[in-house]
Amino acid sequence: MKNERNCKSNKEKENNYEIDFEMFNTLEIVKIIEFFRLIEKTKTSKVSKEVLVSKYREYQTIINNKSLEKKYDKMLQEKANVSIYQTLKPYLK
Repeated sequence: MKNERNCKSNKEKENNYEIDFEMFNTLEIVKIIEFFRLIEKTKTSKVSKEVLVSKYREYQTIINNKSLEKKYDKMLQEKANVSIYQTLKPYLK
């Protein structure tokens, strides 16, 4: 029983993104969350440069706001200890 609670607790933390839901439609929210999960995945798995850059470009198109990008980068850094900017920096020169 304790393990189930720990798993649930970890999963809830994992899915608890602070997104401004009023700003986006459902499809955009899904794509934003998928992008966040992809960035988190880079901590434990290799993700191809092409996929990362492609999904980042899609994310940028949806967000379309530098200040919001920075806000979400900070949020992901705090929640998952991974930075969108630092993850993509080597690929966006």
